[in-house]
Amino acid sequence: MTMKDAGLIPVTIKTVNINGEGNISLQIVAQQEGLLPAYSPGAHIDVFIPELGTRQYSLCTENSSREYYEICVKLAENSAGGSHFIHHYLRPGDNLTISAPRNHFPLPGAGRYLLFAGGIGITPLLAMAEFIAEQQIEFELHYYISDTRQIAFSSRLNTPALAGHVFLHCSAANDSLRDKTPPGLLLADQNTRVMACGPDGFIQRLQDIMQEHHWPAGNLSFERFSNANLNNGTDGQEFHIQLNSTGQRYLISPNQTIAEVLLSARVDIMLSCEQGICGSCITDVIDGIPDHRDCVLTDEEKAANTQITLCCSRSKSPVLVLDL
Repeated sequence: MTMKDAGLIPVTIKTVNINGEGNISLQIVAQQEGLLPAYSPGAHIDVFIPELGTRQYSLCTENSSREYYEICVKLAENSAGGSHFIHHYLRPGDNLTISAPRNHFPLPGAGRYLLFAGGIGITPLLAMAEFIAEQQIEFELHYYISDTRQIAFSSRLNTPALAGHVFLHCSAANDSLRDKTPPGLLLADQNTRVMACGPDGFIQRLQDIMQEHHWPAGNLSFERFSNANLNNGTDGQEFHIQLNSTGQRYLISPNQTIAEVLLSARVDIMLSCEQGICGSCITDVIDGIPDHRDCVLTDEEKAANTQITLCCSRSKSPVLVLDL
């Protein structure tokens, strides 16, 4: 298990329900009863899957209830991993282990919001939309799917608070982000924040549209399903990691990750997705220049070179001193 034991929460599955074609929703409660930790819209939990390790799922609990958590999982095509296990083996009454919520996709303050969900990317954005509606701030939620049968959270999307703000787009009807640009994106607005969650191609298309219409890059926050940077470029030369606390150095070869080497040396680190998309392993850098390959740190944070994701990023300098 790669999550720190102190952060684990034993839970029990309360309900399992179909939530649109190919999706199931799980409600989970604490085994010891009582309230689960509070969280803010955009947060996720790690779910420990037996034999497979941890998988990350956004929390989409209605009204941010602490009596239970809800996650919605899409069955990945040809999956033999986390989604396959959850869809085919989990039942009400089964026990699981999860982490406390973490939020690397927080909702920033703004006068107006445009939310863009690609498929199961609706999960964090639904929680954001409901929160924004409660604050009576102007917003639009654009939900992109292949077919209407795939709609998740239909009843929640049709509540009075959201109904007038939700726009459904189906690629089967030639209404994808590539086919049509929503009017709200045609004019850049400094006071509008754009939040997006979806596949790599969906996020890239949204970035291209915003660049074309001169939106400030900082007005977009997004969360991807996977990290397209993992295979960009070569791993380069070997380098050393040095622990600031002890001065101990470890050699990182071109075919090793920093996390792999540190875990083999029994250095206590947090590790979860191993793709640079969840932020669990972010560590402060004392000295050296990281080679950033994650999708979590902002451009400003990467430019500062004061943090690194241990699971996928590397080093441009011969030695990287970490705050460990």
